[in-house]
Amino acid sequence: MIHYLIYLFVILIIAFLPKTSDKNKVRLSLLTNSTINKLLLLLFLLFIILEDYTLGVLVMILYFIILTQKIDSNEGFQNYFL
Repeated sequence: MIHYLIYLFVILIIAFLPKTSDKNKVRLSLLTNSTINKLLLLLFLLFIILEDYTLGVLVMILYFIILTQKIDSNEGFQNYFL
């Protein structure tokens, strides 16, 4: 029973991740910014896959969605030519 709740929770995160605010997207992109963070996340993903395959695939989809999101933060700079 608890597995189904965890599956549902991860699916809801995957579904609502594109609709989050830019502030939260920047926070998520900081998780995958450096090489060490990516390595630790992939090791954690490998551990999840070894424990529960279905949950591992869902977390892998979540990881790649976080990696592929483009954060368009201009940090207060304005384009000179516009």
